[in-house]
Amino acid sequence: MYKKFFGFKEKPFEIAPDPAFVYLSEVHQEALAHLQYAIQEGKGFSVITGEAGTGKTTLVRKLLGNMDGNVQTCYIFNPVMNRVDFLNYICNDLGIDSDGIKSLGQSLTALHNYLLQCFTNDEKVFLIIDEAQSLESDLLHEIRLLTNLETAKYKLLHVILLGQPELNVTLSEPQFRPLKQRIAIRYHLRPLTLKESKEYIIYRLKRAGSKNLRIFDDGAIREIFRYSQGIPRLINIVCDNALLTGFSREQTRIGGNIIQSVIRDLEVKETPPWSLKVKIILYVVVILILLVCAAFGLLYFISPDLFHETLRMRNYG
Repeated sequence: MYKKFFGFKEKPFEIAPDPAFVYLSEVHQEALAHLQYAIQEGKGFSVITGEAGTGKTTLVRKLLGNMDGNVQTCYIFNPVMNRVDFLNYICNDLGIDSDGIKSLGQSLTALHNYLLQCFTNDEKVFLIIDEAQSLESDLLHEIRLLTNLETAKYKLLHVILLGQPELNVTLSEPQFRPLKQRIAIRYHLRPLTLKESKEYIIYRLKRAGSKNLRIFDDGAIREIFRYSQGIPRLINIVCDNALLTGFSREQTRIGGNIIQSVIRDLEVKETPPWSLKVKIILYVVVILILLVCAAFGLLYFISPDLFHETLRMRNYG
């Protein structure tokens, strides 16, 4: 809607992870270097953590786009599944023939044979699991056991876990000590600084084809950082809404006032109207009256004398 107004070839602040729009801050470069090192050296277990929206998935997409031909990967973006589905997904994603596979044991055998074939062909196989903080305990144990598939000297399957900080809490539990001891590479992706947030915004404007890289003034950028705390996903949301607001007001320059307006709209919490609150209260009162009536009816049915005595006491009370 606003692309022509601002002179964009593409929308600069889409939420979907697009490797073409990856801004590599210092920490993102370090995180990517850790991932590339894990691939190159064939590390058994690697863990990358970061708050939601800091760019973990985007980094993985960029990593997968730069893979060499001697690396086979299985990328799981939603690990909420049971053990059978988990192994079937891995086999299917790696292109393993699933004809005749009906059990967990058969899936493991097929996967092992595939890994041995890749090893013979000098190919590495990586299992990359995004949103790993959502993994159930039994699946984490299953993943650890999968890394036991090895030759006398080399691991046949390498694992990269990406998740929110809760993943670190899970891995610190005593039951996962054997897995934690196998982690060879670990890195935490922190949010952007104010300076990096400004560079991020300018970078995405440039990638979108904008000739004006000062669409957002310094006041706007400070407000964006205050709200987003350097989380790229939140920066995208605020900037996209700000551009739409600027377009609707026919303003090609986005200032702090527009950002504040956008933030107020984003932070609005829906509250039930007063009429709905009244209905809820009346509903509760009616239920209580019915319960009292039912209790008196039950008392009359069980002991009429006690029922009349209760009424007399109530009248005299």
